[in-house]
Amino acid sequence: MNLIAELKELLKGEVNQKAALLVGEKEDKVKLAFDALVSTVIGGIMKRVSNETGATTLMNVIQKGKHDGSILTQVATYVADKESFTAFTDKGHSLVSMLLPDKKSSIATLIAQFAGVRNSSATSLLAFVMPLAIGRLGKVVATQGADKATLANLILEQKSLLISETPETLQLKMLDVLGLGAFMSQEMKPVQFASAAPLKSNVNSHADKHSERVEYPVKYSSKEYDTSRDRDFSIPKWALPAGAIALVLGGLGYFVANYDWSSNESSSELGDTTQFEQVTGAKIDTTALVKDSTALKPDSALIEKSLAIALPNGTTIEALNGSFAQKLTQFLQDSVAQGQPTFVLDNLVFQGNTSSIAPGTEKAVEDLGKIMVAYPRLQVKLVGHTDNAGDTLQSKKLSLKRAFAIRNALLANGVSPIRIDFEGKGPFAPIASNATEEGKTRNRRVEVKVVRK
Repeated sequence: MNLIAELKELLKGEVNQKAALLVGEKEDKVKLAFDALVSTVIGGIMKRVSNETGATTLMNVIQKGKHDGSILTQVATYVADKESFTAFTDKGHSLVSMLLPDKKSSIATLIAQFAGVRNSSATSLLAFVMPLAIGRLGKVVATQGADKATLANLILEQKSLLISETPETLQLKMLDVLGLGAFMSQEMKPVQFASAAPLKSNVNSHADKHSERVEYPVKYSSKEYDTSRDRDFSIPKWALPAGAIALVLGGLGYFVANYDWSSNESSSELGDTTQFEQVTGAKIDTTALVKDSTALKPDSALIEKSLAIALPNGTTIEALNGSFAQKLTQFLQDSVAQGQPTFVLDNLVFQGNTSSIAPGTEKAVEDLGKIMVAYPRLQVKLVGHTDNAGDTLQSKKLSLKRAFAIRNALLANGVSPIRIDFEGKGPFAPIASNATEEGKTRNRRVEVKVVRK
């Protein structure tokens, strides 16, 4: 089922022509507005039903409003004259207020700028599209007896279509207005609405634990340590803090006894921790940083050796030993290797503060495209990163755009969008010190996480 394509089809031809006359805009601009609104409305509803409260609201709207899909056969009558159009859009305004309560003005502004129509026209067209979208979903409920979970999953399945059928010039702005950036980057799993616990574990199972600690710090309340359920055993109030202090002192003692104080290189990697925290407000996992800085120094003699990597479909990739392509294909060819490893696209450079790949640095992206074509089951998640320079919010948006640019390059090579997720983490997951230009260069990267082999 392709909700976006179906709704766009309903709004073509005569409906588009008459709607343009009624709002006083040119037909081609209204066509652009309608297409953009279909994607935006579906995206907004998708975000709404990603939790049980939103899915319940949508089901109540459908059932109480008796939206059974009958309006889909009468679309032409709603643009027959001004009176019919106004009556229909009045209902649409109410639906927008119920399902996207704080988004009406921002969506209208977005569509007005994208299509080149007045804000008032964009608002009216939004109110025209919303009842059609709800009518189509209501038809699913009426004809298939779908419950809220089934309906929510049907809508969430439109995720890949939302990206592939939305103009690139609209995509990032739409995701920003709807607050869909993080949501779209998550691997999609069916919702069940059983309890809050599965949703919490779902996020943790796919996220990088270090970066999750940075961006979403967990706060524990005293209730989580309530021992009243165990009537036969009680812990003195001083025991927990005393135990914590003992652990810290024990760990410090072990560190002092075992740390290699002669390692100047390691200490230099950690030198700008304070600076990073001042700029970004994030904390660096310094232990992981030291380990990672060691792992990122392969034998240069091995790297210089060129390899011809044979892929299952008969394609051959010329790559250096130790390169991204060699590491990824080695993992894919190993029938025993499991897990969801992450690989960095090597030698990839972007032009300035943009998402445009610098000419001559796209080899790893091209290799990834060839590998994904050769391994049709492979699913990946692209994760963009930046250094800690500049505004953190803008850096995070830039990292998302860069991951998205790699995704578009893969689509151009014939890879299905349903196989690619993407995310931007900005400066919050460094692998090197930001005190040096070399470290900043290493932090400006795009990673490829294997979701399914």
